[in-house]
Order: sequence, then C-alpha cells, then structure tokens
Amino acid sequence: MDTLPVELLRLVFSHCDPKSVRNLREVTRILADVGYDYLLSARFTAVSWRNDIERLHSIALHNRLRGSITSICIFLGELSYYDAWSTSWFQHFVAPADQRNEFMGSARQEFERIERGRKAVGPLHLRGDDLREACSALPNLKDVEITFTRCPLDNELLKDVFDYPSCRKLDRPQTYSNLDAIILALHGIRLSSFTVDRLPLELFRQNAHRTHWFTHAQSFDSLEFLNLTLDPSGLQGPTSAFRAVNGLGRILQLAKGLRKLKLAFHPYSSENSKFALSFRELFFDFTFKYLTDLTLEGVSCEEEDLKDFLARHGATLLRLRLGGRGLAKPFEVSLGGIHLYEGTFKSLFTGLRVKLPKLERLHLEGIFECEHHDLPSHETYNFYPLTNEDWEAVPRPTWVRSSRKTISCEPFEQYVLFGGGPYPGNALAQQY
Repeated sequence: MDTLPVELLRLVFSHCDPKSVRNLREVTRILADVGYDYLLSARFTAVSWRNDIERLHSIALHNRLRGSITSICIFLGELSYYDAWSTSWFQHFVAPADQRNEFMGSARQEFERIERGRKAVGPLHLRGDDLREACSALPNLKDVEITFTRCPLDNELLKDVFDYPSCRKLDRPQTYSNLDAIILALHGIRLSSFTVDRLPLELFRQNAHRTHWFTHAQSFDSLEFLNLTLDPSGLQGPTSAFRAVNGLGRILQLAKGLRKLKLAFHPYSSENSKFALSFRELFFDFTFKYLTDLTLEGVSCEEEDLKDFLARHGATLLRLRLGGRGLAKPFEVSLGGIHLYEGTFKSLFTGLRVKLPKLERLHLEGIFECEHHDLPSHETYNFYPLTNEDWEAVPRPTWVRSSRKTISCEPFEQYVLFGGGPYPGNALAQQY
C-alpha cells in the first residue's frame, strides 16, 4: 500500500472506524503518518464525570491533532436519583421481579460510578482556564453544543429515564458558573453554530452575568446558527421576567449574521405552560438581515406582535417552524406549541400569506390555542410532527390517535403558502 497515492490512502482511512484506523497505522510508517489526521473524531464530547477537559487541553496543544477538532459537545446534565428510580420502576413494573432487579441494579451501579466520577472531577467552571486555553488553540473549531437533555450513556434504563423532564435535575448557581466559564472560553473564536438546550433565563436578569455574556459573547457576531432553549422557571414576577428578556435580547442582537435561529421556552416548573413573551421587548425593531430559518416554541404572545416580528424578516425567511415537542414525556402529545393571548390564528395565518412572500415551508407542532374560550373566534389545535428540524419526513408518532384529536398541519401550510381555499381551521377547530 505504500505505493498508492496519498489521496487514495486518505480515502481508505476516511472509511475506517476508529479501531481500524489504529490497526492500519501500525502496518507501515507511511500509513502511520497519513492516518494521524484520522485518529480523532471531528466532534469532541466532554462529560462531567471524566477528565475530558484535560484531554481536550492536551489535544489542543498537540501540533498535529489540534486541527482535527471542529465541534465540541459539553454534557452537563444530571439525573435526579429518586425521580429516576421511581419512574423506571413504574416503567418495568410488569417485568418479572428478578429481571427487573437485575436491570435496575445494573443501572444503579452505572449511576453510582458516574456520581463518583463527577465528585472526583468537580464542576466544569473550576477548569475554566484549561478550557479557554484549549478552545483558543483549536484552529478549526466552528460548532459548540452545551446539552443538559441528550444522554450520552449506553445504559438503556438511564437513557430512557433521561427522556422524562422530571428526572433531570439542575443545580442553577453551578450552571450559571459553568455557562459563564464556557462563554469566556469562547471569547474571540469565530463560531458558526452555538447550541444550549437548557439555559436558565434568569441568568440574564443578574447584572454580573449579563455583563459577562455581553462582554465575552462577541464571537456570536460570526454565528450562522443559534439554538437556545430557555428555562424560565427560575424567574419570579413580571419585573424579573422583563429584565431577563431584555438581557437575552441584547445577547441575541450580537448575532447579526444569523441564517438560522431557534428560540424555545421550556418551563420545567410547569411543563404544560407557555412563556409570555413580547417580541417588542426582546428585539425592539431589530432585524436579522440574513435569516432564512426560524423556529419559535413554547411562546405565549400577541398575534400582532408575532406577526410584526415575522414580517420584518419577510424578505429572507424561507422556512418557519412554530411549536415543537416541548417538555412532553415520550408517550405524550407535543406540548411546545404557541398560545395567543390576543388575536386569532386565522388572522395570523391569513396575514402571513402576504407578509412572508418567500416562505417555502411552514411546520406546526404542539398545542395551539388562543384566548376567549366563550367566543366563536376561539381556536384550539393539537398538531403532531410531520418533519424533524432538518425538514426530513418522520413517521407518525405512536402517541397519535383519534381520541387525542391530534391533526396534521399540512392544510395550514398549504393555506399560508398557496391560499386559494377556505381557512382550514373552520373545519378543524376543536373545543376542549
């Protein structure tokens, strides 16, 4: 194989799994040299119970390996022991006792191993200097994801219970410190995408954290994709919420070049509720000039306020997703819809036909409802998903059944994109 061109050797390595790469490099010196660039995955995953930040730091200081890393995923999620175990016990209630005990015993050992590792390693913010030095030394770093909800474990029971929002716990003060450390570590790095799937919204209410993020999130200027799921359950009162939304808006407006934006609100303290949001307070009259894809989920707002915000992006917006899974359990209908406390969906969708002339796709998911239950204009819909966030078709969920009155959003998409017929809500509106 030494006689083959380097391009062909690279092609061979590109089709090898990590173990095969290591074995192939041992064959000859030339293969060892060419295979160097394939030793590491382009995506580095750090978990809180291993010394992964130390490992990332070592990679970043290695002249040949540092170029391999293009994305970093940092997992900061934790399980609530008693909630997880009660949930898993009910999940496996019908299983034979010996099988259930073996299954749960194995998961308990894994859980205890993880907790021991977490205590030994300590919180991430204590290793903030190493993380900052590592990130600044990675020349090809473009994508960063911070996840609290996507379980990286192999144990099936732990993976299953992690899908239940009530089984996840969050040390909020420690989370503030960890997120602050990550933002500081990314200072000056030109990222393409940034994702956080459980960001405590009250973080932006406090002066020190607001200032810290506004100072060090300047790397947002290069972002093309921003995906933030906010947890507003730590807010207390409208004044606190107003200040937090104002702080969040300042951070969002740093990302002037966004092409894709997702804003979701998941209130863990009340999983079925929506977060009251004023787009005027969040953005004032700011417009993302290049925005082609927008997702909004778990919002309670005014029709005109939402319509005005969307209309400002009519010149560029191609794909719009309203709603999502929210904090639904695996067997529940999607909860992350849209609530209108003023206006109607009929007026909203009719207006979007004119205000979004370039729109190519519209997707609705979750519970959509407007106020004024006693009026004929009241609308309530329960949409099941037709596509994922990459707009790929998905199978109909197993929780969809006629008794739950779940419907497809396709008639509404056709109405907004093409018009030419009566408003579909007249036939589909459901009274609960």
